[in-house]
Amino acid sequence: MLKKDMANVINAVYDEVLNKFNIESVPKYFDSQYNQITDNTRSNYNEFICHLKMLKKVVKHVFIKEFKEKMFDETNSKVFLHYIVDITKLDGKVSHVEVFAVFTFNNSKIVKCEELTQSLDDDELHDIGRIK
Repeated sequence: MLKKDMANVINAVYDEVLNKFNIESVPKYFDSQYNQITDNTRSNYNEFICHLKMLKKVVKHVFIKEFKEKMFDETNSKVFLHYIVDITKLDGKVSHVEVFAVFTFNNSKIVKCEELTQSLDDDELHDIGRIK
């Protein structure tokens, strides 16, 4: 998959699905056979949807301003991202989680995500990347 095409999908996913919690957009970007491994916890497509719904319940807002690092592998249709997530909790407190993620594409959709997360300043968010 071409770099520009992967970049377009990634930017749309982070804007629509994560920053705006638009769960209805998930099928547009993620394959129904999607699998995710976050901090050694596996999730399938349906569990990923549950994760997004749970995030909507436990945080007020999630925002990824920019990617600190972004690398594309056209040969293997993969994207590596490194970024900080600004999380506004229900009580208004803003915390930050660092994420390292590798996305794999097939037929223009994301089929796999392997990621590591770590809370930078709030122990309550130690499992935010994998709650369901």
